[in-house]
Amino acid sequence: MRDDIFKRLTFGIKRTQRQTVKNDEEADEAAAHRLSVLPENIKEELKKLKKKLKGEKVQQENSSTESKEDDGGVKIFSERGKIANAKPSASGDHSDPENADTDSDEVKKKIAAMINQLRRLNRIYTWGDDIPDPFIGFFELDLPEALLSSLKEFGIETPTPIQMQAIPLMTEHRDVLASAPTGSGKTLAFAIPIILDVLRLKKLDKYKDGTKLLAIVLEPTRELASQTYRQFLKFSQDLPVKAALFESEEVPKNVDVLVSTPNRLTHHLKDMKLKFLRWLIVDESDRLFEVVEGQDRCFRSQLAAVYKACDGKFTHRAFFSATFSYEVEEWCKENLNNVAMVCIGERNSANANVDQELVFAGSEHGKLLAVRTLLQTQFDPPALIFVQSKERARELLSALSSLTPPIPAAFISSEKSQTERDHIIESFRSGRLWVLICTELMGRGLDLRNVNLVINFDLPTSIVSYIHRIGRTGRAGRKGRAITYFTEADTKYLRSIATVIHQAGFEVPEYTLSLKPLSRNQKKELIRRAPKRKHIAFIKKKKKAEKEGPAAKRAKTDQSPSSSGVKSGDVSRKKSIKVKKGKLPHKAGNAETPRTPSASSKIKLKKKGNIGKIKKVNK
Repeated sequence: MRDDIFKRLTFGIKRTQRQTVKNDEEADEAAAHRLSVLPENIKEELKKLKKKLKGEKVQQENSSTESKEDDGGVKIFSERGKIANAKPSASGDHSDPENADTDSDEVKKKIAAMINQLRRLNRIYTWGDDIPDPFIGFFELDLPEALLSSLKEFGIETPTPIQMQAIPLMTEHRDVLASAPTGSGKTLAFAIPIILDVLRLKKLDKYKDGTKLLAIVLEPTRELASQTYRQFLKFSQDLPVKAALFESEEVPKNVDVLVSTPNRLTHHLKDMKLKFLRWLIVDESDRLFEVVEGQDRCFRSQLAAVYKACDGKFTHRAFFSATFSYEVEEWCKENLNNVAMVCIGERNSANANVDQELVFAGSEHGKLLAVRTLLQTQFDPPALIFVQSKERARELLSALSSLTPPIPAAFISSEKSQTERDHIIESFRSGRLWVLICTELMGRGLDLRNVNLVINFDLPTSIVSYIHRIGRTGRAGRKGRAITYFTEADTKYLRSIATVIHQAGFEVPEYTLSLKPLSRNQKKELIRRAPKRKHIAFIKKKKKAEKEGPAAKRAKTDQSPSSSGVKSGDVSRKKSIKVKKGKLPHKAGNAETPRTPSASSKIKLKKKGNIGKIKKVNK
């Protein structure tokens, strides 16, 4: 008995105590370095080779300068003549320009081989001309001491793969399209180059006053914008870099970096001076390119207005996302200058740290039963549950409220005030809430850490949607779990999701991989309008007859054609209504209780719209 009570009180709790850190964000950043893989001794080898290559270049330049000075600035003898008459040095002749060129080529080949190995081990794929080498450690970037101290303070010692390649590209002022798994350090990948650029420009007289906006970062939601803003504050502390979050009705003034949502920014573009803007960063770019119902309010139209306004001579653009859609790629190729593309891992692949399951539930009611069972038996909180609309989020919360013992749960949607949303998020972070139900847009913008389970109650409408949803768990090298339920009606949309799960190495029903794929137009329509689904309710609605009570049941029994002995066709041909005096028929929609017919007569009812045709039939 005692054991049973203990199990009921502690069911589902599988938490382990975490080490104390400054906050959850810093814990994730500290764990993020585990994502990068470095060959043994590669740091030392690359240092030596690059130093040797640099020394040979300097030696060649000095040698060339000396020869010109000896000839009074006029080249009388060819270098080949000098080389032919020169004696080789005892050490193998490093002063010989021809041998130096050979040595230089060999060094370059060794460096290229090591860089290719580094990219291969970290699954860094690049496209474009003149892609710079990835860096290995922050010591290579010539970072200011204050920034290095901030990185060390928050436990960041080694760059993640996306940082290794994206930072060198941005420091060379290239337009960038970058894709990396969720939780892999994309924010820092563009924050560091922006901070370095601001510091460089502020050394010039034109920018010393700090009145010129130098960078804009766009995020799809206010929550994600707030998270990015905090990242800039963390890493620019003790540096002359001013960042601001655009959340009021007035444009922040005298700032270097502005973080905002597209919607808020578009309403104030005419009041902003963007002539000196150096960077436009679009985070979650796939989400911002989606077209949904209501063209005037969709992210894509807002982004177009911002992009058009940020067209200064020195403005560069960088697009970051967890997915890499062909639509975004084509747009970037057409609109960006000398764009460089970076992809970490397979294109549009799910996070490898997430165990993924695809489960057939039969119907909407079957999904609800499956989720209730899961939360009562195999639950490792906290969990995120995704549904396709805020109405369904509200319905699902109501359906889960009857669980015994109860599970602390809530739903979050755009209809809630910012204060309510902040309170719910804080409760979820602190562990007071175990389950949070949300739509994809709200879930993508939430700054949530240590989520152990993601449940796709409603099937995602695209691969992009699926990857972003399950990316809420398994962050920064941690393990996570994602369960996706589907019904019989969902099978026509299922193939692409099943393929992604299968490619990640997880089992799916074999037939799901051979289903007919959707056309491009069907995919676009599915993103615009999610499938219609039945309401979520744990107890099915009672039949109308049960609601009307026993008297109505008896009336309907008496009204059946078989009991009256009259064929339904005979009644349908009669247009007149004969009613026994004092016996008024019950009209549809009337709140009064229907009258029971007398024993000497029976009433025949034929439904026609909302009005019944009735006829008295004598025995």
